[in-house]
Amino acid sequence: MLAIAITLLASTAHAQRTPYLQSPTETSIIVRWRSASAQPSSVCWGTSPSALTNRAGSGSATDHTVRITGLTPDTQYYYATAQSTCPPASAADARDTFRTAPRRGSTRPFRMWVVGDSGTGGSDQRAVRDAMLGATTGRRPDLFLHMGDMAYSSGTTSEFDSRFFAMYSDILRQTPCWPTMGNHEGSSSDSATQSGPYYDAYTLPTDGSAGGLPSGTEAYYAFDWGNVHFVVLDSHESPRGTTGAMLRWLDEDLAATDATWVIAYFHHPPYTDGTHDSDTERQHIDMRQNALPILEAHGVDLVLGGHSHIYERSYLVRGAFDTPTTAGGHLVDTGDGQLDGDGPYRSGTEGTLYVVAGHGGASVGGDASHPVMFFSETEHGSCIIDVDGEQLTLRNVRSDGAETDHVTLMKRDGLFLARPSGGERYLAGSVVPIAWASVGEVGPLTIEISLDGGASWSTLVERTENDGMHDWATPRRESDHVRVRIRESDDATNVDESEDFVLAASARDTVIAFGDVWQYSDDDTAHGDGWRTGAGGTWPEGRGELGYGDGDEATELHDATPNFPTVYFRRRIELASEVDFARVRAVYDDGVAIFVNGTQVASALVDDLAHEAWSTSGAGEEATLDATLDLAAGNPFVVGENWIAAVVKQSNGTSSDLSFDLELELGLRVEIDPEMDGGIVSGEDAGAIDGAIDRVDGSNRVDGATTVEPASSGCGCRAAGRGEGPGAIALGVLALLALVVRRRR
Repeated sequence: MLAIAITLLASTAHAQRTPYLQSPTETSIIVRWRSASAQPSSVCWGTSPSALTNRAGSGSATDHTVRITGLTPDTQYYYATAQSTCPPASAADARDTFRTAPRRGSTRPFRMWVVGDSGTGGSDQRAVRDAMLGATTGRRPDLFLHMGDMAYSSGTTSEFDSRFFAMYSDILRQTPCWPTMGNHEGSSSDSATQSGPYYDAYTLPTDGSAGGLPSGTEAYYAFDWGNVHFVVLDSHESPRGTTGAMLRWLDEDLAATDATWVIAYFHHPPYTDGTHDSDTERQHIDMRQNALPILEAHGVDLVLGGHSHIYERSYLVRGAFDTPTTAGGHLVDTGDGQLDGDGPYRSGTEGTLYVVAGHGGASVGGDASHPVMFFSETEHGSCIIDVDGEQLTLRNVRSDGAETDHVTLMKRDGLFLARPSGGERYLAGSVVPIAWASVGEVGPLTIEISLDGGASWSTLVERTENDGMHDWATPRRESDHVRVRIRESDDATNVDESEDFVLAASARDTVIAFGDVWQYSDDDTAHGDGWRTGAGGTWPEGRGELGYGDGDEATELHDATPNFPTVYFRRRIELASEVDFARVRAVYDDGVAIFVNGTQVASALVDDLAHEAWSTSGAGEEATLDATLDLAAGNPFVVGENWIAAVVKQSNGTSSDLSFDLELELGLRVEIDPEMDGGIVSGEDAGAIDGAIDRVDGSNRVDGATTVEPASSGCGCRAAGRGEGPGAIALGVLALLALVVRRRR
């Protein structure tokens, strides 16, 4: 899809709702919009923005619904609304585009964006949206699945206008939205009569035209996209009994599909321990006891929901229908489901994955301790799902852009390349970890590299052990079309290949992540300045978050009475190339000062570095310092050994808690070698530098949730030479990662 520029338009002189797409099929689509005054209710369309020679629709109106037919499957089209004649006088807006559904059964890869409980119109909703855009720069979602509660607080027309259509205007004009109704839309809309602002806003298939059996209602429906069959249910208002029309239709519809994948979604999830409790609320219980036996009997792979304002992702589950829910005997696979961990889940008839995505904008919360959930997080975000043939991957992207969870489902034995997967940006000459998982009996592997998008391949290593990881010392060559391919050496048909990724002369990497290991001193020792660069003997170590008093610490520090004023933290990294960008984010309470190789680079609420000095005031609760360093004014980083250090200060002797964690993102640059004929050098060493970054003190994230509190307002933060930060964090791992990938037999 084309790049999306966000424009927040509640209304203009000509349109109260900019164009949005509905009910795409292989050969048709519906374009809707709402204008402030009557205008032609017609659309010009074609396969080029400058050749919109076809016309659909007629008449004049303010609320427009135009169905375009006669289209070709899996084809990109452009359109222009409210046109009297076609082609229009000028070319179409390049943002006004759509792609028809692929043919049923097609294995072309596609992507979905999953959002729930978003419709506040506030900054958290915008941050979630922007984080998705940052995470999908190279490949936009093909579908937008909304889990309901898209227009708080009552789903009125004006709330839809400002909190859904305006918020997502440039997404909706090129990405079809398939919704399910939430309880807040249910305040003003009625499923029995299919009336009210929710039903006015959408045109959904009742006749099976988008795939599946006719439901006869927009309250629940089915559609197909490639090799995936979707069923969308109404958990809020339609009868949820086993003899009711909705669940009888569900049973018949699922019996009729032969799609590779089946995904179901509805507003009230069957399992949650967030802002709602699935063991005590009627809609959740009904869906678990009545709908889930039908879904699991037909081998549904993935069930999505919202309502509970939290992100939760289950193990592979089967048969947990009782109330209260227990996990015993119902967890089919207790691994993490990750390609770069325990290996993927084998979904469908063996078990189902359940995900709660109610963290799209409304206030998050809950105990986050449901027994069937592998991962839970009370932070805003959304989910991105990629389907590629017989592999489905779901990622949770937090509102700050961090990917905090991922899981893969698969339908076959074989090889599955975990990384690189495509879209990453790596520093040329760095060591790139190639990671994979295998299911079933797989022998030695051959790994191949392409610098031209797969047109030609060079063998990196032959008959390497199938141990899940190989470090590739990349050449100092630039290319936007690098690919990795792995195949079983004795079976050329057992193969997996990445999409294009980038090798560049400059790239950014999070060299210290939240949750990494730090050395610390919490015993009231007053250290001289040398501690900032490694002096002072051996210190204890622990993973972030470090502190006491909040109950969420990965490493609990000494809580003295009265408090010690200062606690010290440090860690060492090795850099093999020059740094041209640096951004530091620190979680702290009460005050913090940060150093690079002994030089102070940022601080918040700390004016006096003396050991006995307190912070200038209390942070109140965990805050986040976010500083982009002006390296032109003085670059503290060096090639070789670097020490990153911090002091955290209490505001007084009776402060109840202390917190510290830190993330460091660096931009690195290398000299590119002159281009040689014949592509890359075969073999283990392609002329790489000896590791762009060597994380010394432990670099892997802690298993489970990584929590960072939002930055507090008025924190008194300041940075030495602070400049403007980038619009988004570049993706890519440049280091020698201690990445463990285990094979499942």
